[in-house]
Amino acid sequence: MSCMIRIRQLYPTLAQNDRKLADFLLEQPDKARHLSSQKLAEMAGVSQSGVVKFAQKLGYKGFPALKLAMSESLASPKNNAPVTVHNQILSTDSLHVVGEKLLAEKQAALRATLDINGEPRLKIGLSMLADARKIVLTGIGASGLVAKDLAYKLLKIGVTAIAESDTHVLIATVQALSKKDLLLAISSSGERSEINLAARVARESGAKVLAITGFTPNTLQQQADHCLYTVAELPATRGAALSATTAQYSLTDLLFVALVQQDTEHAPERIRHSEELVKKLV
Repeated sequence: MSCMIRIRQLYPTLAQNDRKLADFLLEQPDKARHLSSQKLAEMAGVSQSGVVKFAQKLGYKGFPALKLAMSESLASPKNNAPVTVHNQILSTDSLHVVGEKLLAEKQAALRATLDINGEPRLKIGLSMLADARKIVLTGIGASGLVAKDLAYKLLKIGVTAIAESDTHVLIATVQALSKKDLLLAISSSGERSEINLAARVARESGAKVLAITGFTPNTLQQQADHCLYTVAELPATRGAALSATTAQYSLTDLLFVALVQQDTEHAPERIRHSEELVKKLV
C-alpha cells in the first residue's frame, strides 16, 4: 500500500502534532522526501523524535525508510491520486472513514431538513394527508422507493394509498382523482417531467398536490399546493443521492408517526393486526 494512502487512512486518528506532520507530507511530498528528519521537524513545527515516531506508526523502521517509500509513491502517480467516489468520500478512505463521512453527511441532511420545515409547514402537510380520502404517491428512481415505503406504511394504518411510478398508469390514476384526494409527489430536483405532468393533471382533476422536494426553486414547487423541503448535499453524479434520500425518508417517517399520533385509538392496533397477518404467511 502506498505510504501516502496509509497517511490519509490514519489521519482521522492522529494527534494534533502528528496531523501537522501528516499535512506537510501530504501537501509537499516531493519537498519532504529531500529533507532530513531535523529539517522536516522544524518546517512542520514538531520535534525530531516526533518525525521518527510518526514513521514508525506507519510501519517503517525510521524516517529514511519513510522517505524511500515516499519516493516510490511519487514515482507511481496513479497510486497517489485518490478518486472522489461520493461527495467527500475518497477511493483511498478506509471503511471506518467512509462510515464516519456518511454519518456526518446524513446527520447534516437530517438537521437541515428539520430546520427548514417549521412546525406550521409540517402541520399543513400533515393535515393534507389526514384529510385525504385517497392518496397517490409517486417518485422516480430512489424517490420512488421512498414513495412505496410510505404507501406501505399508510396502508398498515388503514389509509387508502397507492404508489405509482409508471408514467402511463400514473397519469391515468391522477386524472381519476377528485377534490377529496391527494397526490404526494416526491422529487429532489423538482424537474422530472413525469412528476410535474402528474401534478398538473392532478390539480386539473381537483385534487390537492403535496410535494416533497428540494428547497431550490423548481417547477414542482409551482405545481404544488404545499411543499415540504429536503436539504441535502447532492453528488456530482446522480448515481447515489444518499443524503437526499435520507432527507426524504426523514420527512415521510415524521409524517407517518404524526398520523399514528392522531389516531392512537386505531392506528397501533391496525399495525399490530397487519404484522400478525404477515406472520401467518411464514
